[in-house]
Formats: sequence, C-alpha cells, structure tokens
Amino acid sequence: MIDLNKITRQFLLGEEKKTPSTMAYIQSLGEALSKLRPGSKRDQNMVEVAKSHLREIRRQHKKLQERVSVLEEKLNVLEEMSSMAGGAMAFSPAKPENKRKKKNGDK
Repeated sequence: MIDLNKITRQFLLGEEKKTPSTMAYIQSLGEALSKLRPGSKRDQNMVEVAKSHLREIRRQHKKLQERVSVLEEKLNVLEEMSSMAGGAMAFSPAKPENKRKKKNGDK
C-alpha cells in the first residue's frame, strides 16, 4: 500500500530523490574521457573524437538552456497579462485547414 503521508512529508521537506542535471552528466563524461590513456593511435583518435562530440553537446545544451529561459520569461509575461485581464484573455489555437477538398464520392 502507498504511504501518502510519507510521500507528502518527503515532498514538503525536499527529501525526494533528485536526479543529476544533464550538465553533471556531461561533466562526468568529460572527466572520464580525460582520464583515459589510449594505447594506440586509433584509440587516441577515438578519444579525441569523443571529446569533440562532448564539446558540441555542451554547446548545444547551453543554447537549449538559454532558449528555455527565454520561453519561460515569455510564459511568465503571458500569465501576468492573463491575470491582469482577469483571465478573460483567450488564446484560440489555429484551426487546422483541410488541405484536401472533398469530391462528390468522398465522405
């Protein structure tokens, strides 16, 4: 049986399990790659390629984090505008257009 009191207590006290951030994973991989001592030229090239890929992953992650921050700011502005308008601000999603015209025999 699920102990809801325990779950609630852990949540309120901040004791829930926290997973490492993606940057922590990236940093850990970088450290592991730095500690590798390849024995052959081929292995050394593979490690260098992996390091290069990791740098690109780090760069892309930074760009995505910046994008998320911008989108969160925009969301906050929209929520503030909505609350100032008393929730009367309506967002109507675009209606999908029917790209295929019906023929006489179509249903």
